Amino acid sequence: MDSGWVEAHLIPALEQSEPPLRLCLHKRDFVPGGWIVDNIMDAIEKSHRTLFVLSQNFVRSEWCKYELDYTHFRLFDQNDDAVVLILLEPIDKNNIPKKFIRLRKVMNSRTYLEWPDDEDQIPAFWQSLRTAIDNT
Repeated sequence: MDSGWVEAHLIPALEQSEPPLRLCLHKRDFVPGGWIVDNIMDAIEKSHRTLFVLSQNFVRSEWCKYELDYTHFRLFDQNDDAVVLILLEPIDKNNIPKKFIRLRKVMNSRTYLEWPDDEDQIPAFWQSLRTAIDNT
């Protein structure tokens, strides 16, 4: 549901920057005919970083829950520090559905970036995101 923001903002900011980063996008990079779960796991395992764009849409998505559960396994069980959280809109952690208990844990244990309401702060957001990707 947040693909409009991803396509309008995230992809150009990261793939058209210097040096450019390559994002894994399901529309472009998933193997056609492959199992969705296999595509998700393969993408996460091969990625240098995993970005989560958190929103109300995210917490309503079963696929996002699966991706988060798998990444949570890497993050905590394998001590893999490759997750960057982007809060696209305010989410009250207390209102996150119980099935997203892992999201609450991640949000309580990790620093996350917030998409700014003020346009003047957007360049600083992209710089912070790039730094998080490069240093995570």
